[in-house]
Amino acid sequence: MKVSSPNKPVQTITNKIKREQILFTHKLQRPEGVWNNNQKSLLIDSLLRGYLINPTYTVLENGKQYVIDGVQRLYSIYTFINDGYRLSKNLEPIVIDEETYEIAGKKFSKLDEKVRDELSAAQLQVCEISDYTDKDVREMFRRLNSGKPLNTTQKMTPDMSDELSDAVLSIVLHPFFQKVLTPAQLKSSVDLSIAIEILMLSEISDKYDFGSFRKDDRQKFIQYYNERVDLEKIELIKQGLDRLDESIPEDVKINKTTISFICYGAYRIVKDNKSFENLWNQLIIS
Repeated sequence: MKVSSPNKPVQTITNKIKREQILFTHKLQRPEGVWNNNQKSLLIDSLLRGYLINPTYTVLENGKQYVIDGVQRLYSIYTFINDGYRLSKNLEPIVIDEETYEIAGKKFSKLDEKVRDELSAAQLQVCEISDYTDKDVREMFRRLNSGKPLNTTQKMTPDMSDELSDAVLSIVLHPFFQKVLTPAQLKSSVDLSIAIEILMLSEISDKYDFGSFRKDDRQKFIQYYNERVDLEKIELIKQGLDRLDESIPEDVKINKTTISFICYGAYRIVKDNKSFENLWNQLIIS
């Protein structure tokens, strides 16, 4: 495995993100955009004050860099540079060349030119990893996150095979989950948990019964399903999610304990060419 760790200006990094040379879609990473405003604001504030920022780790695939650690940092910087949010009103002024500048409550475009230039020139360490194996990346991800408060489901991600990771990611990225889950639930990877539960339900048969959704049973299922991923089934699950997404109003939130069963029901309806009318009678809307 080869690692290059150059420091790069924020402007260079955000340009690469815009040109899709740096991507946030690696299977081991949570979706971008889960940090709250205070976390994002403190990151920008740290860059402007020259505080140390943890390195970002990327793997090189087909000439592009996929972020495996640091998605929230880079996405927060990129969205701020593009006026995606205002900084917290609680931030203190910063001093540049003995001049004081207010930054609290401002979008990037409203900052003083000197401050914008300072942020664009701020340096970030972006590690570029090449000549690696899949095992290298998974083990490195596990160790990088060993001290972070990942929940039980997030910690299972490195145990998934490439094929299972791709399948789960294709389910998690469905817009249905953005509609029915709260930002807090998305941040804690409830969508990832639901995707695993849907697959577990879809595998119940006379030969296999996972038992429950407890941690040990999920881990056993992942080991079981790693080599048994059914792409046709994954496609049917996504078609069921399409139907749900079309039918449920924007302002409706579903009790998270029932979502897996509703999604499984939608999958079975699509699979068996049944009507969706009966499914709605079983919905428990919170």
